[in-house]
Amino acid sequence: MRRSVPEVRNEKNYRISDANRIGEGPPRQKYRQNIAAIRTLRTLEAESRLATPDEKAVLVRYVGWGAMPQVFDPRNYEWREARAEVEQLLTPEELEAARASTLNAHYTSPTVVRAMYGALERFGFEHGRILEPACGIGHFIGLMPEAMHRHSTITGVEIDPLTARIAKALYPDADIRAQGFENAQLADGFYDVAISNVPFGDYPVHDPLLNAHRLPIHDYFFAKALDKVRPGGLVMFITSRGTLDKVSSTLREYLSPKTELLGAIRLPNTAFKQNAGTEVTTDIVMLRKLHPGEIPQGPAWREVRDFTNHNLEKIPINEYFVERPHLMLGHLQLTGRMYRDNEPTLEPDGRVLVDALGAAVTGLPTGVYRAQRVELVEPTLEQTIPASDFVKPNAYCLHDGIVCIREENVLRRLTDLPNETRSRIRGLIQVRDAVRSCLRSQLEGSSEEQVVEARRQLNYAYDRFVARFGPVNFRANQRAFDGDPDLPLLLSLEHYNEETKRATKATIFTERTIHHRQPVE
Repeated sequence: MRRSVPEVRNEKNYRISDANRIGEGPPRQKYRQNIAAIRTLRTLEAESRLATPDEKAVLVRYVGWGAMPQVFDPRNYEWREARAEVEQLLTPEELEAARASTLNAHYTSPTVVRAMYGALERFGFEHGRILEPACGIGHFIGLMPEAMHRHSTITGVEIDPLTARIAKALYPDADIRAQGFENAQLADGFYDVAISNVPFGDYPVHDPLLNAHRLPIHDYFFAKALDKVRPGGLVMFITSRGTLDKVSSTLREYLSPKTELLGAIRLPNTAFKQNAGTEVTTDIVMLRKLHPGEIPQGPAWREVRDFTNHNLEKIPINEYFVERPHLMLGHLQLTGRMYRDNEPTLEPDGRVLVDALGAAVTGLPTGVYRAQRVELVEPTLEQTIPASDFVKPNAYCLHDGIVCIREENVLRRLTDLPNETRSRIRGLIQVRDAVRSCLRSQLEGSSEEQVVEARRQLNYAYDRFVARFGPVNFRANQRAFDGDPDLPLLLSLEHYNEETKRATKATIFTERTIHHRQPVE
């Protein structure tokens, strides 16, 4: 039975067509398109209104800066005027984010996006809850098949604030989050599909829930997305070939017991050349999350084996492609220079990419996805919030203004507290954070002015709390903050007389309590 769905959703979202000519043009043309898109966004924000169809047609041609990093190179004389224009147009924060984005701001070819949706429909997915965890300006939303788009709940996550604002202007009916995927408050097991072109790189992502696995960023997106999709849901990402080919099988060992590999397609290194200005060998990896107790039935993909190419070169690649070389859409050779010389690279074999992708998709399994019979709702379930390192185990903290407690590596929202207790905890959190800041200013050798300011803030937080709730040592205050590892620190702020129920401030409120040893002159 099909799930019940609203008649129409996402009516205000932009629909990308061939007339938009996404990703076409030389670097100078793409630069001018970027500038036009930013100026259009500035106008929309200044006038506090939605974009018109014509304005969206300008916004959708924004390609980021991955294809033209030379704009930010002060040694590049040819692009000096463009660099000056960008520096004048962007705020310092936007400029810094734009510089940082040059490594990963490579938008996906419409040909590849459409092929991925073809695979998704072949698996049996019609509509549902869709997550795009590295959405850029939203090409995966704009190119979504019409029926799927009309009846789906769509969430996009984008770390670059300017890019996220363009995405929101293009797709106002989608839930666009301007933050890193590791910080996004997304309900576990909520989504039916996660689909994206994830960032590539050897650098890790800080996430307390997954730090122990030390995954590079492209592998991290698989592990994180698997938590966000429901059992039976699908994860379909474009990723670096290293996800499947690297000798270290950490991610594959992590995913294999929890997922079934539905298929993988290796793209030639020119698949993103026109759109992103880069030549890199990538894979489309398609997984289904297993139900509890379900045993994976898909093909083997944990190990790396030698593959002999037409030049009789032995190249170590994933066993899945060794058994299915026709799913590598080109000739595998040792000619790459992306990260080092002579790395394995899939060079084009003369076929038109859209035809080669179409043939590969027709070989994927059919009908493996089963829809849930649930109403589509916005993602407003209780959220899983990773705990920051500075929050101690069992400590209280505020997250988006809500009182939480750290349990293991996540924060649990305390939504059922009495109002008075919640107010006491809020006040004590502020006192605790102020005394920590005061002590830190003394430990880290801050200037005397900074130490005095930190002490003033401590006095302010403490006086405000005591004026409403009485001394920290009052029983009601201790009971409210019971279990927090810093409760003893808070109690030490007062000299408390049990008989008179009166408290006086400790020395830290008036002078330094930590002194650095002065060198002998």
